[in-house]
Amino acid sequence: MTKDEWVEVCGAALETAGIDNFHPLEICDVGREARGTALFAPRAHLIPNAIKLCRVLCDLRVAVRPTPVLVNSWYRGTVYNYKIGGVGKSMHLTCGAADVVKPGFTPDEVADMLENHPDSDQFGIGRYNTFTHIDIRGMIGRVAPARW
Repeated sequence: MTKDEWVEVCGAALETAGIDNFHPLEICDVGREARGTALFAPRAHLIPNAIKLCRVLCDLRVAVRPTPVLVNSWYRGTVYNYKIGGVGKSMHLTCGAADVVKPGFTPDEVADMLENHPDSDQFGIGRYNTFTHIDIRGMIGRVAPARW
């Protein structure tokens, strides 16, 4: 799928779902190169996973006080995931994970907000020095919860 096709297909799905805070190129930065690897769009059947994660990230936007949620990493293809040291069965491969920052909050505070989400028993939540990892593993058939 080309960059334009991805933006059209994923954008239509986001619009249908009523999600206007995220752009298709935040989910998958198609059409550029990173670490010597071309970045490609995921298969369209993964878009529902991205929509589910968008809903969680929209909840995170308004948690405690409304602020943007900045996405550092969302979808990763297998080659790119390998090159950056991602685990073999990374949730990023499914469009079901994102590494995020919520300006004005520490990664631990963001993780705590996610822990307080009504669906937190379905999440993987990772606490890192500069970002928080969130995935929706339980919502897409993987074992949940997971914490690190």
